[in-house]
Amino acid sequence: MTEIKIGGRVVPLNYTAFEIIEIQKEMGCTAFQLREEVFGLRKVEDENDPNAEPQIFFDVVKDAEKIEKLGKLITILGNSGLEASGQEPDLTAKWVLRNMRPALILPFAIATMAEINEGNMMEVKPDEKGPVDEILEEERAKKPQGN
Repeated sequence: MTEIKIGGRVVPLNYTAFEIIEIQKEMGCTAFQLREEVFGLRKVEDENDPNAEPQIFFDVVKDAEKIEKLGKLITILGNSGLEASGQEPDLTAKWVLRNMRPALILPFAIATMAEINEGNMMEVKPDEKGPVDEILEEERAKKPQGN
């Protein structure tokens, strides 16, 4: 869980399938649309050097609507994190935005995006290469070695 400190309070951010539903209800966009709708994420290619890595920009800082959506998103993920850690989920978007220092808009956006990216990753044990078909594994175990 990613944590942010806002208004003197440490707020854990938690992103699960339940929050996807809340995001769609409260913000009117899907989780896949967050990169553009909230963060204003865009990549810019260097026209003079096609081999150069593209630069990544977050336009959230320039757009009042995106800042408002970021506040709502932090509220949703923050209340989930507070609840998951046994605390009262009492955040409101107004409180989040009132306590968010303008210089921290971009760092909060990056932290929020990191939590969403983490939530979208598959859970795999370090010694596994991905999902395992248990029936197939049982059949393999039944086969005599060398065949």
